[in-house]
Formats: sequence, C-alpha cells, structure tokens
Amino acid sequence: RAHPAPPFDFCTSMNASARADDEGRKIFIGGLSFDCREDDLRADFGKFGELEDVQLPMGGDKPHKGFAFLTYCKAESATDATKEHHQRNYMGREITCKIVEPRRGGGGGGGGDRYGGGGGGGGGGR
Repeated sequence: RAHPAPPFDFCTSMNASARADDEGRKIFIGGLSFDCREDDLRADFGKFGELEDVQLPMGGDKPHKGFAFLTYCKAESATDATKEHHQRNYMGREITCKIVEPRRGGGGGGGGDRYGGGGGGGGGGR
C-alpha cells in the first residue's frame, strides 16, 4: 500500500537550490580564513543585496571547511559581490568568489542519480 507524501518534500528544497543556481543568485567563496564566521559573511557580503541563505560547512577539527555558499535574492547582487571580492584579500587571505554554475549539462559527465551526482568532466592537477 502506498503511503501519502510527507508535507515537506526533500525535492522541493533541492529545486529551490537548483533554481538559485540557474538564476545566477548563488555564489561560491573559497579560501576563507578559519577566523571567518557566518556573521562576517552576512555583514560584508550583505552590502551587495539581501541574502536568502548562507552556508558555511563545518569541518572536523576546524571551525569550518574554508569555503561558503551565499544565495542572494537577486542575481545582480551576486554579480556585484563576485566582481568586488574575486581574487581579493578578505580577512587576511586571497579568496575565490564565483557565481555557481548549474550542475546539469557539461562535458561528458554521466546522468546523475537521486543524490544529485553526475556533472563530471575534467579533473584538475593537485
């Protein structure tokens, strides 16, 4: 017997994230100082426009993993933030600041699975 769908659908939240990627409203910030906190990001990057979401993934024995994703309400705000901060000094470190590209499509990566995989393609040297 089939069970009715729960009121919150995981796919709905994933669609909102994918929609932000498609609309160019989400940015990736890499190379962050481990002294950086979510409040710092909200204060400094909020100057470019209203932030819908800030993700600063936590990392083991460190306060966070050294990168963040910020989602703006408007794509123009994301563009302005990346122009201002890409390859610039932020809290003592040179950071990378780029618009997140949608995952689908792209060079020969496979078809993705229910966990959002796929998107493969070129590796980089380490």
